[in-house]
Amino acid sequence: MTRHTIRRGLAILSLLTAGVFLAGCSSSRPAADAASLTPPFLDTPVAPRPAMTSATVAKGKQLYDANCIQCHGAEGKGDGYGAPFLVPPPRDFTGGQFKFRTTAGGLLPTDDDLFRTISRGANGTGMPPWKYLLNDDERWALVEYVKSFEPRFTNARTLKAMALPDAPGRSRDAVHGKAVYLKMQCEKCHGEDGRGVGPSSNAMVDAKGRHVNGRDFTQPGSYRTGWTEREIIRTLETGMNGVPMPSYTGVMSKQDEYDLVAYLMSIAGPGSGNQKRQLAKGMEGLGAPDRVITLREHAWKYEPAEIHVKRGEVVKIEFSATDNGLGAGHGFALDGLDQSVFINGAMVGAPLSVTFRVDTPGRYKFYCATQCSTTELHPKMNGVLIVN
Repeated sequence: MTRHTIRRGLAILSLLTAGVFLAGCSSSRPAADAASLTPPFLDTPVAPRPAMTSATVAKGKQLYDANCIQCHGAEGKGDGYGAPFLVPPPRDFTGGQFKFRTTAGGLLPTDDDLFRTISRGANGTGMPPWKYLLNDDERWALVEYVKSFEPRFTNARTLKAMALPDAPGRSRDAVHGKAVYLKMQCEKCHGEDGRGVGPSSNAMVDAKGRHVNGRDFTQPGSYRTGWTEREIIRTLETGMNGVPMPSYTGVMSKQDEYDLVAYLMSIAGPGSGNQKRQLAKGMEGLGAPDRVITLREHAWKYEPAEIHVKRGEVVKIEFSATDNGLGAGHGFALDGLDQSVFINGAMVGAPLSVTFRVDTPGRYKFYCATQCSTTELHPKMNGVLIVN
């Protein structure tokens, strides 16, 4: 099978499942636990904040330039070289339009909100959970540097999380929730069936005039901050700055709000079962590897980009990613051997490995087997395996 054949096949499978693969298991635990180890936004731990010094922002800039600039841009405008290939686009920090918050509609997020977002990432997007790559103090330094892009943060020291409505006991009525859905005119953007296609959906734009998609409520993995009752309540209360999703604070009764959430959760479910992609495939019957090579993706490039092995040597590639591409992760495949050797969709905190042997000396190109972007970025996701 040719490189282009397998890339085309994997691309289709990846796009079908990009929204449901969640990043989030440490390298010391099985990748199968990834989803369970990514807590919802509100449940993401906030580490104790270290003393802020004059060196904190400088440290934050150093970390930003090493890890964030390729998506968010040198000036924080969301215009890094990878930005045109990411949906949704990276956050423009200079506009102050932050979606994931505990503050009221239109307000900036709290520092804890920023720390949570950096720590857990956003499901189904290119934003990875940095808690697996940066320690607590480093993530706090990034919070301070990100705030430096928006002058309003200077006078926003008193921002507080808004109180969310308490649950009305155990009472939930999804049937009534559907009536609330229609009463609140949710179907105009999200469609009568909740799949994100309503009469207004084609006209929806963000603060920069770019088209935005309505949330598909039938797909649990499409919920950026976690598919839980409390997370959906938080989004209804805070709204999402910079996009058409408004705040519904004070618009519905507590019972109506919780019934609406019950309805939304009732229409979500797993796919057909035919969309699961094979994450990794290696050569069978090779036994223990003669050599283990650590390979990682960073800024849509391989590190190292050149690997030397011996002819007939059993090689194990342990591959990890430092960003999640289009929410589908990154991969590895050997040109000419890509039918029997590939990794598909390695996510941040969820590394994958593959074992193989090459008996014929030569130079073998390796590349990203996951449809993580489009043509302009894939040329950067190349390396060479040299077999002597």
